[in-house]
Amino acid sequence: MRRSAVVAYAACLLALPAVARSQGEPPPAPTQGGNPLARLLLQPDLSAIGRVAIVYDSHDVAALSPRSGTFGPEGEPSAVLEEVELSLQAVVDPYARADIFVAFGPHGAELEEAYLTTLALPAGLQLRAGKLFSPFGRLNSQHPHVWEFADAPIARDRLLLDGGEVLSGAGLDVAWLAPLPWFLEVRLAGQNTVVEEDGEGAITGILRILQYASLGEATTLGVGLSAARRDEGRAKFRDLGGVDVYLKHRPPGGRAYASFQGELYARRFRGMGEGTDVGGYAQAFFRRSAHVGYGVRFDAAPAVAAAGEGTEHRFSAIGAWYLSEFQRVRLQVSYDRFPRGQDGLEALLHLEFGIGAHGAHPF
Repeated sequence: MRRSAVVAYAACLLALPAVARSQGEPPPAPTQGGNPLARLLLQPDLSAIGRVAIVYDSHDVAALSPRSGTFGPEGEPSAVLEEVELSLQAVVDPYARADIFVAFGPHGAELEEAYLTTLALPAGLQLRAGKLFSPFGRLNSQHPHVWEFADAPIARDRLLLDGGEVLSGAGLDVAWLAPLPWFLEVRLAGQNTVVEEDGEGAITGILRILQYASLGEATTLGVGLSAARRDEGRAKFRDLGGVDVYLKHRPPGGRAYASFQGELYARRFRGMGEGTDVGGYAQAFFRRSAHVGYGVRFDAAPAVAAAGEGTEHRFSAIGAWYLSEFQRVRLQVSYDRFPRGQDGLEALLHLEFGIGAHGAHPF
């Protein structure tokens, strides 16, 4: 169909309600699944989510506690544009859906995810193919705007990411939903998680088992187990293990809820030295009403060499103000303790806003 004909047809559709009213007939019922005009013009759902912050750090975070999240120079408040995430999401045909996420930040643009998801496979199977966040643990497969805290725990950065912003890459993810009375999902993924300058990368195999159980009308418990092995070449491997727990209580008929979440990570290099590194976090968040929420979090992870040999501990508290479902302001204050006895105070005033039709994320 030529574009001029499509536009003319769309104009006719927009005029139908007025014609129906003039003839005393009820207007036609709207179609389901989004804007009918956008569907007619074959336009995907388009949205953008912006994240900006004002940060203050009393210590040298880059040297003592390097991470992928937002931080500033020592002793100087600074404003930071974290990112603007642009998403395009649409059903391709009856057999697949496409999701594309592009992040624009201070250092340029990056393709975060771009993958196809099957919609009609039998036996409880579903495939995702493309570039995607690895299905390891709970936080790693989520976009930052889904998090209740403004940044990620240091244990996730220190043990999973290896200097990157997320464990991800091009590959294939196969999910199987077991035919059981409760939710039990098994995922197997193979991804090229690190791309080197010569075009080659490290292949990572990932297994995740996730199950949810209902503990009543308002309470849900989720427990996940994750394991991964990355080929580092020359008979060397990086093994990762993780367990995550999520408990949410949300009474029907309201927006208030309480959630408890924690993850424990373990990492071991085979053929590259001995020993196992362990770290994790635990957090609680309470959304008191439609507009106010607050929470606390505790982190523990192996310290970097500049901070001394041992464990870094981080305590965080956050207050959130929801101006609407499309804007929220958060104030997060964190206190770091390092093995050599240094202490550090961090403050993060965070604004997040969204426009457009953004599809729902996994629970």
